[in-house]
Amino acid sequence: MASVLDFERYKSELDRQMLRRIGYTNGLHKIRRFARVVEYLYPIMPTSAVVLAQIIIREENERGQSERPLKGTKYATGIVDIAQALTLLERFGRKIALSSQGYSCHALNERHEPESVLNAFLLEKVIESDGECALNILRIVSEGGTDAIRIGEILMGRLLALIDFKRSWAEEKLTDRFSQRSVISLLDEAQRTLERAIDPDKPTFRRQPRSDSESEAPIEFFYKHTVKPRLEWLEDLGCMLADTNEGLVLTDAGERLLSQVRELGGWHEEFILLPLDSWLSCHLGLPNFYDESAALDFGWKLVASTRVSVPGRSTIQENHLELLGRIKSSYSAVKLANFNEADALSIYEMLASEEAADGRVLSQTEFEKALTELVAKFPGEIFKLSKRRGRGLYIALKSSI
Repeated sequence: MASVLDFERYKSELDRQMLRRIGYTNGLHKIRRFARVVEYLYPIMPTSAVVLAQIIIREENERGQSERPLKGTKYATGIVDIAQALTLLERFGRKIALSSQGYSCHALNERHEPESVLNAFLLEKVIESDGECALNILRIVSEGGTDAIRIGEILMGRLLALIDFKRSWAEEKLTDRFSQRSVISLLDEAQRTLERAIDPDKPTFRRQPRSDSESEAPIEFFYKHTVKPRLEWLEDLGCMLADTNEGLVLTDAGERLLSQVRELGGWHEEFILLPLDSWLSCHLGLPNFYDESAALDFGWKLVASTRVSVPGRSTIQENHLELLGRIKSSYSAVKLANFNEADALSIYEMLASEEAADGRVLSQTEFEKALTELVAKFPGEIFKLSKRRGRGLYIALKSSI
């Protein structure tokens, strides 16, 4: 049974996974922009959100590809917030630096991987951080939804039904009273947040349309700015198309993705449901929403399914010499800046992206086991460092390599 301290330590992560939805609307557009933000941050970290926002404005405007130039720091700071929500950045007090996942993204950028590999990485980040929002939008489109405001109305109804389902699950499945109260408290707060966003009669409702949209109701404004960016993400990542004749239509990749959700057990009558991370579920002693085997690496299973109907199993971890070579070739990009060490998660997510882009799933558990075996087999080239936070597997190459 997890302790009170465990729940407190992982409260923010549990909160994020109990409703996988990014709760911002500023800065959501252009999913590939967040991969560029990683590169804007890398040479100047640690830095402040304000400084990073100013660099984002300068660099993005110099690209000249936006319909309208970025102005002021508010929207650019929103971009920073979304990058953090996508787990690419971490805050340490007032400073920001790359997360372990951010280093994975940096490595993919440095290695000039094909667009399909970066898309696989970004899609997994969307599923992990926003999947219960984005995938329910994809399902609504598959059912004929085309109008952003109407999609938003349906989406909010489904998210509230999803919260009710999870609350009933907590009351039925969580026998430990402290665990039950902790989870229900997070769900209640998630429901209040949604209700404040869609109910203009709530005293905390402060969303106002911009001056160029004065005729648009605040709720409609909120729905539009919640749904449209995610439709853009799903289109950029190959899951749907905006057809001039048929409106919004799913691609084969999008159809396969929803089919894989069904296969894993996440398709319910009213909504799509995603599981807790297997490690977090086990560590906190919580039952999961999926069967254990389905919950393992679920994000990468969904990403790989966009490439093939039946994702295969990656075997790169079985050839230790090949695995060592792939780690060496990317180590300079994934290792922590100014340190000779790398989080195994950074290496894993880089390799998992490459594999998923070819329709294969790299098991994180098998990868970490192989890494431990690699350290024992090649002690003169690679070694393991002491355990850190979370899964906590860090490795380093000998400095002479």
